[in-house]
Amino acid sequence: MGLEGVELIMDFEEAFGVELTDAEVIDSVTPRIIGDVIFSRLKATDERICQSQRAFYILRRAFVKIFNVEKKSITPETRFRDFVGESQQKEIWEQLRVAIAARSWPKLTLPLMMSRVLIAATLAVFSIPVYAVIRSSELVCFGGAILAIVFLMVANKFTRPCRNYIPSRFKTIRDLIPYAITSDQIKWTREQVSVLVKQIVVESLGVKESEYTEDSRFEEYLRMIS
Repeated sequence: MGLEGVELIMDFEEAFGVELTDAEVIDSVTPRIIGDVIFSRLKATDERICQSQRAFYILRRAFVKIFNVEKKSITPETRFRDFVGESQQKEIWEQLRVAIAARSWPKLTLPLMMSRVLIAATLAVFSIPVYAVIRSSELVCFGGAILAIVFLMVANKFTRPCRNYIPSRFKTIRDLIPYAITSDQIKWTREQVSVLVKQIVVESLGVKESEYTEDSRFEEYLRMIS
């Protein structure tokens, strides 16, 4: 499928909270087929529901239970960080994930200051091969690139225990809704799966809605953007 195809599959997996096998990806040559595969992984129902609304209800119920607050005090714009202490972030994040039963949930990150230091150190290490290119030294360039890769691997391993902070991009309940939609507590109709598959294809590949059909082959869409 190429890079665009890989990114498209990753978008499907994140949106629905499922993991697709290589065989399923190879066999899913059209949106209709990939929709059938995804739907087979989800809890199905004949009842039409609004996933976003249902996701908010699940989030609100989790917050009421965990933080012992009144239901009416929780809205999509509620800043959930007001409930979470600095040292509680890892514990609360896991409690929310379990309570929501989300198949896709954001990973914790490093403290802001440590992230900045790591970025600065990474840039410093990467400057070695850049400098080598400028000086036209292929040997130094190769060695610098290897050093940069090793540094990133080591840094990732040793900073893993420090990843105890909720990513800064998540501020309100609304920010969590796309992940709560992947909850096992939410059921899908086949039509709703089709709607989201179409949305992902249109947005990820830049396909015009007028050109989209469930039976068009993905390779045709990929040729349009190549």
